Amino acid sequence: MVVKKFVICGMVSRLKMNRRGALLNQIIVQIVLVVLIFSVFLMLTADKINARGVKQEVVEGELALLIDSAIPGMSFSVWRIGINGAISNVQVKNGRIFVSLDGLNALKGHAYFSRYDVSVEETDDKFMVMVK
Repeated sequence: MVVKKFVICGMVSRLKMNRRGALLNQIIVQIVLVVLIFSVFLMLTADKINARGVKQEVVEGELALLIDSAIPGMSFSVWRIGINGAISNVQVKNGRIFVSLDGLNALKGHAYFSRYDVSVEETDDKFMVMVK
């Protein structure tokens, strides 16, 4: 087998370099595009992670877990102003707990699975959730 090489003014090295350079350029462009798309995705989701709706769901979930683990006679307080925001209302209806947080009214609530009666009393600076 005879390999023909065109050696005219260093043409072989230029052809090999062009192929390697083109491949390197494609890889660099793909890496830049992936980083750009990933950064845009992070910037768009950062607002959603800190949204009021997510905080509201977290508070409702925590309260539902507290209710599930409570025994009759237990009560716990929910402060109006907390780390997640200002709570304006806490309600218990049909086996679900609803929390209004930072002016956002609760629509779905969070289900709890306690077989005991649960009630909420409102005071000046907190809500008392009582399990009977």
